[in-house]
Amino acid sequence: MGTNMKCPKCALGELIPQKYDGVTIDVCTKCNGIWLHKGDLNKMAHPHEGDLEYCSTEHITEDRISDCNCPQCKDIKLKKVNFVSYSDIVLEYCSKCEGIWLDRGELDAINAEIDKIQEIPESWDHRIMTFLSKLPF
Repeated sequence: MGTNMKCPKCALGELIPQKYDGVTIDVCTKCNGIWLHKGDLNKMAHPHEGDLEYCSTEHITEDRISDCNCPQCKDIKLKKVNFVSYSDIVLEYCSKCEGIWLDRGELDAINAEIDKIQEIPESWDHRIMTFLSKLPF
């Protein structure tokens, strides 16, 4: 798992297995992007309620195809999904193996988003208005 995979983003580096908080992830030797296997994002993100991977991939649209192929499945194009529906963080997801590609810095952005959500006790009205404000009308 991991040693022969090429980076889907820069295509220059190899994905090398590394331990991160007790989880083995595959990190690109050139661009420092991260390939996460199914379930890894839930284990690595700051403590949270619910399934982050499900929340992020629940509303995949077929027209948001990445230029990158899955490093594990090779012939499958990754799909662009937003980390949770209202965030501006875009992940790339394989619909076959359910792996997730994170560009350098995106894990930090995800953790910052989780912290922000959990720090501010918002009413549902405010959450709905925030969500609606980001829709492309």
